[in-house]
Amino acid sequence: MTASNLPYPKVCIYCQKVFEARKSSARFCSLQCAQRAYKENERQKKLAESNQKFQKDLMTDIQKIQAREVLSLEQVATLLGVSRWTINRFIKKGKLKTVKVLGRRLILRIEINKILNID
Repeated sequence: MTASNLPYPKVCIYCQKVFEARKSSARFCSLQCAQRAYKENERQKKLAESNQKFQKDLMTDIQKIQAREVLSLEQVATLLGVSRWTINRFIKKGKLKTVKVLGRRLILRIEINKILNID
């Protein structure tokens, strides 16, 4: 774009201040605002990629857990979306039966289905 002889008012995308633009393609009032907007945009892209990777990893873990017939307390907590302490309360109240193998408490898939009333 070529520069205009007559500057006209525009609003900066980053700081929302009114400035006099010489080009119709101007979006920022200064180089500093342009750099800050670029940096913020890159930060948002990185954050979105990180969130997407986290969601993908979480879904992969849940799919692996769903395929198993015997689960640990942590896996059951992840699968049900509750804390490990909630699972321990279910065990103490007798709502969830466990099997002890070599000092580890394991929970059968059948017991989880009973809690969720899945046939």
